[in-house]
Amino acid sequence: MYDDIIKQLEERAKRFGPMRDANGHAKVHGECGDTVEVWLRIDGGKIRKSSFLTDGCGYSKHCCSTAICMSEGMTVGEAESLSGADVLKKCDPIPPDHFHCADLAAETIHEAVESFKSGPVKGWKPKLFRR
Repeated sequence: MYDDIIKQLEERAKRFGPMRDANGHAKVHGECGDTVEVWLRIDGGKIRKSSFLTDGCGYSKHCCSTAICMSEGMTVGEAESLSGADVLKKCDPIPPDHFHCADLAAETIHEAVESFKSGPVKGWKPKLFRR
């Protein structure tokens, strides 16, 4: 049963991959061993565009995709208040042993917002776009 759910979640992952015009970026390593990377484009105090990468399981991808979708249109303050519990409400069903995936997604968004507030993302360019 869960294998089918995992496959569906992986197929539905949206906004997966680096973003060229990001002005907020964070990479967070979770205690579970997963790594989540988030890119945000913030204009006029609102998140206009976002994307992510993770090396985690299907639940991690689902939580990240959901958190990213939730964050778009939020103000910086609203994004800073986004919690793992908020993400879980939108991700149902997630087994309890994977609740940490939602926390990791929310935490990475918080770090990307902090990166934005610290100033422009300097010197970062995804390998895909290097010449």
